[in-house]
Amino acid sequence: MITPVLETSRLRLRPFRREDARAVFDGWEQDPEVARYMFWTSHQDIRKTEAWLEYELGQIGKPDWYRFAVEQKPAHTLIGTVLIYYEEELETWEVGYNFAKAHWGRGYATEAMTAVLTFAKAQLGISQAAGRYAKENPASGRVLEKLGFRFEKEIPYFCNDGTVLRQGVLCRLTWNKTER
Repeated sequence: MITPVLETSRLRLRPFRREDARAVFDGWEQDPEVARYMFWTSHQDIRKTEAWLEYELGQIGKPDWYRFAVEQKPAHTLIGTVLIYYEEELETWEVGYNFAKAHWGRGYATEAMTAVLTFAKAQLGISQAAGRYAKENPASGRVLEKLGFRFEKEIPYFCNDGTVLRQGVLCRLTWNKTER
């Protein structure tokens, strides 16, 4: 299934396009504060963002990878990204999200991920998902909690291409068959 377009009251979620490179780079990829707790490092050159977008464009249509560009309505301003993908290491689907710093604390991650999880349950038929976050980043933990994820265990959490080890938390969300 090709990554679909999803809508919420404030957001439009869609597949990325090559022409998004500048907005992605300026919005969050070049910001070390956004990358602080992420698996990736910030981009110092837009060419790295362009290469990342090429990778993401290659994932569109794969049955185990759904990355969305998140646009703020009505102006279609690109503000972040959300993702659900099958994580072999955890043997389940995993969620991820990051937003430009100017859009933190406004409920966008929760709103966007709610739409993605609704899609995943209804269209992909998944019955559970996992989420990880660094303990030093409780805001990310609050997003998972609002989505219904529950603490499973503490884990090592590698950030910035594995160069930084933090204490992390693994959470899981499971739906009953009647909740689908």
